[in-house]
This record gives sequence, structure tokens and C-alpha cells, in this order.
Amino acid sequence: MINERPFENITLGEWLAKWFDTYKKPVLKPYSVRNIDQMIRLHTPEWLKAKRMVDITVYDIDRALSEIPLGRTRQYARQTWHCAFVKAQKHDIILRNVVALSDPVRYKKTNGKALSINEQNAFLKAIEGKRIKWVMLFYLYSGVRRAEAVSIEWTDIDEERGLILIKGTKTADSYRHILLSKELKEALDGQRKQNELDKGTKYESQHPEKVFNYSPSYLSQAFKKICTTHRLHNLRHNFITRCAESGVNVAVCQQVVGHSTPEMTLKVYTHVFDEYKRKELAKFSINPTF
Repeated sequence: MINERPFENITLGEWLAKWFDTYKKPVLKPYSVRNIDQMIRLHTPEWLKAKRMVDITVYDIDRALSEIPLGRTRQYARQTWHCAFVKAQKHDIILRNVVALSDPVRYKKTNGKALSINEQNAFLKAIEGKRIKWVMLFYLYSGVRRAEAVSIEWTDIDEERGLILIKGTKTADSYRHILLSKELKEALDGQRKQNELDKGTKYESQHPEKVFNYSPSYLSQAFKKICTTHRLHNLRHNFITRCAESGVNVAVCQQVVGHSTPEMTLKVYTHVFDEYKRKELAKFSINPTF
């Protein structure tokens, strides 16, 4: 007799593996695939994976979430489980989605913090002569996301048209072309020479088609050692801030950095303009001297 309910005794761990392989791996970009894989492997408790889908309760989900220390990771883990449970419900594996009934995870995203001009100059001095110099300059002069830089391949660079293809990792708007400026060309030329020097050493890339032979986590750690008061992502905010300070049109900046809405870019521009007004108004005096 054919079992009419082949998933009747399936555990969460087994279902997550099937769901991931069937519905996520074939359609998502590598960066998103890696993130979901980490949520399943590293942040879904083993005791929860061992439970049958039909036996998991709302309390089990709340308890599992409470074991994840970081708010952002907790939020993303809940989103991952929720998507898997939605599909499980459609397959009649479960009667209700207990993740949807669990307590929502509230996580307040911290705003980016640009480097001051002095910090920026100190950073430029600190990376001089280091292997990471060229990739850090690329971040500084492009405003790309951490994962976007390390996904660039040499074939993505069109020197004839003066463009670089950025295969965005987040929204449809993040898949874009940016101009190959003089500063970015120098960074790419420097990285090309560095890759040649790395040949035959432990640093030689296993993927010569890639421009930057680094993992995102390595770059974050390397940056933090040099600039302890900031995160690597702050170089993206730094680029947007310098654009605002230099008078670059907000719509142009939005396209370059791949923001999905103008409001995200305007938030930085407004902040920079408010700082400018504050400095200008500080000059005010009821009895000005001439």
C-alpha cells in the first residue's frame, strides 16, 4: 500500500534539508543560499531539528529563539523557519504554522556611521602596504556591500565602456552597473598585481576568475583590527556621506549604491545637511563684528 502521508513522521531537520534543496538552492543567489544554510546548520538547535514537525509547539519555537544571542540572527532564523513551515503547511505536513504564532522578534537596526575625515585619513595610512589595501579602497570609492565586492569577477569589468557590473545580493535594484572611476581602476589594477604576486604562495586564489580573493568574514575581521570603532559596512555609509557632502545628486547616489528606495539614501543626505546647517548657525551672533 502506498503511504498517503509520506512526510507524516518527518523531523524538522529532515524537512529543512528537503525544503532548502528543493525551494531555495535552485532559485536564490549564492549569498542568500549561504545565509539560509547558516541559519539551518548553526542557529537551529539540534534538539529542535530532532523533533517531528507535527510535535513542534509554539513554546518550542520561542525556546529555540531564546537560545540565539544576537537579535538580528534571531530575527533571520525565525524568518527562515517561518518560510519552511509555510511550505510544510501547504504540503499538509502540519495543520498550523506554529512559527507564525510565536513571539515576533524585535530588532532595531543601528544606523551606519561614517568615518570622520581624520579617521578616514588614518585608515588610508593604516592599509598602506597591506594585502587588503586594494579591496578596502574599492569599498571606500564604490559604496558596494561587503558581499558584492567579493562576488565581482574580472569579466564583470567593462573597461571599454567604463562600467563595472555589481551582482547585487539583496533587491532587484541592487543588481546594477557602476562607473569605473579613476580611483576604482587604480584599486582594480593594484589588486590584479597583488593576485599575480600571490601565485605560488598560500594566498593564491582557487578561483582566478574572482577579483578579490577574500571571504566576507575575513574582511570584516581585518577591517575591525585596523578601525576598532567602526564596522566594514560603515565604509558604505562613508561613501554615501561623502557623496552628500560633495553635492552628488541623491538619485545618482541611490543608483550607485543600489538602495531600493530614495528614502534610504535621503536619510543620510538629510543628516549631512542638518549637520551643515548646525555648523553654519553656530556662526550666528546678535552682535556680529565686521
